[in-house]
Amino acid sequence: MRLALVLQHVDPARGGAETYVADLCRRLVKAGCRVDLHAETWRAEALPSELTVVPVETHGRGRTRRLWSFAIESEASLAQGAYDCSVGFINTYAHDVIIPQGGVQPASLLANARRRRSPAARLAYVAGKSLNPKMWLQRSIERLQYDPARGARVVAVSRMVKRHLETFHHVPPHRIHVVHNAIDPERLAVAQPGATRCAVRNRLGLGSSELVALFAGHNYALKGLGELIAGMAARIQGDPGKRPIHLVVTGGGDAARYRRAAARGGIDRFVHFVGYQDDVRGCYQAADFFAQPTYYDPCSLVVLEAMASGLPVITTMQNGASELLTDGREGRILTAPDAQRELTSALDLMADDAARSAMATRARELGARLSMDDYTERLLAVFEEAAVARSRRGSRARDGRSPAPHFNWTRESPRPRRD
Repeated sequence: MRLALVLQHVDPARGGAETYVADLCRRLVKAGCRVDLHAETWRAEALPSELTVVPVETHGRGRTRRLWSFAIESEASLAQGAYDCSVGFINTYAHDVIIPQGGVQPASLLANARRRRSPAARLAYVAGKSLNPKMWLQRSIERLQYDPARGARVVAVSRMVKRHLETFHHVPPHRIHVVHNAIDPERLAVAQPGATRCAVRNRLGLGSSELVALFAGHNYALKGLGELIAGMAARIQGDPGKRPIHLVVTGGGDAARYRRAAARGGIDRFVHFVGYQDDVRGCYQAADFFAQPTYYDPCSLVVLEAMASGLPVITTMQNGASELLTDGREGRILTAPDAQRELTSALDLMADDAARSAMATRARELGARLSMDDYTERLLAVFEEAAVARSRRGSRARDGRSPAPHFNWTRESPRPRRD
């Protein structure tokens, strides 16, 4: 099968979606597919050598204009190839299959709004974002993705995303295939786990007996870091004699804000910000459990990676990955990020060595079962279905391209200028 994958930037350093696409490219090539990747930028060493990269040139100054330009130019780029099936992910619309790794934009917006405590603040946040040009553009592209006239198949990475697709975009159920995310456990393996664990802990000044939680994410606020720090503080304030938990925070974000929050809660000496890590495997090895009380995550790849690394997890029902877990078996699932009593109870459970050890064993077993091979098989079945539909459309697929939406950047220029 000849496949085209479309993503503007393919560099695992940028986040989960980029890591996922790089993993998927390797698996598709291994399965015998001919794969072309249409991208503006890419990290060659993260991609299989058998893959062909088709550069997509964008135009205009600023991220928003280039995002829009990529959506348009990638459609033209795809039209040049004779593909059995084209697959898009984020902020593009001209493909046969959509895998919305970032979830559904209106659902993400509402989840972000829920971080505000008062209804007035939530309303103001949504209104402000709705006037933001980038948000407006993303909504326009997303509406095109799910336009019934295109008939694209959608791979929802969780049942939660499927519900959001039906609610916000009225995508008919027969066009949605639920295939939960998977990861490649081989990518997480280290030669000497014990030595790696000791080395990372030594760098942080942590002893072998310290209890260590790991948080990973580029959007601290959305992923619930503030709520996690508040829960850790409340736990100690309620009973200063409880076993302390050290929190290692990796990823990008406004660390200063959360350092202040930890200081106000009296736990600053227990919170360690290590910033973005090019190789996060050492952090997984150094930790005893993983915590991400997120407000919104379609199906968190880091949760799957943590389990595959033998870490029980604390997450929320707002994370599609929670659908794969059984509460109390591989970790704890909170009803909401700000359910503080549930969070402190979950942290207490993780402080119990026997309970945590049992959950760690089951988490590793579950992580190993979430096979990338099985996942790729299921995706290929969707791609085959889309390829059959594409061949039936015949020349109409080439002649009936929907016009690109017009986004008025300036009165003089309805589309991005080519510099």
